[in-house]
Amino acid sequence: MSKINWIEINSINEVPKSKDINVVIFKHSPRCIISKIVYKRFELAFNKKLNIHNYIYIDVVKMKGLSNVIANKYNVFHESPQLILLNNDKVLYHTSHSDINFSSLNDHII
Repeated sequence: MSKINWIEINSINEVPKSKDINVVIFKHSPRCIISKIVYKRFELAFNKKLNIHNYIYIDVVKMKGLSNVIANKYNVFHESPQLILLNNDKVLYHTSHSDINFSSLNDHII
């Protein structure tokens, strides 16, 4: 059972856009072993004390179109696994693969 309360969305319009809300988008491919390892490691390191209000999970296999819309809208090259931190609908930080971790995330939170 995950310690993170993941939210799955169907549209880019479901991403919160408030300046008071930090949002993580985690793009993940359940078919990729590297993505599985990074996803599990991220969940195990979960720190509920961080000022993040929403954790959005995107299965890039099922939601390829949405994943591409996110990449285009936020001008972030699509990768998987990938983490994007947003506030006020702007990218504060993004990273991918083995660079995804909570300690780096903490350095970019408003």
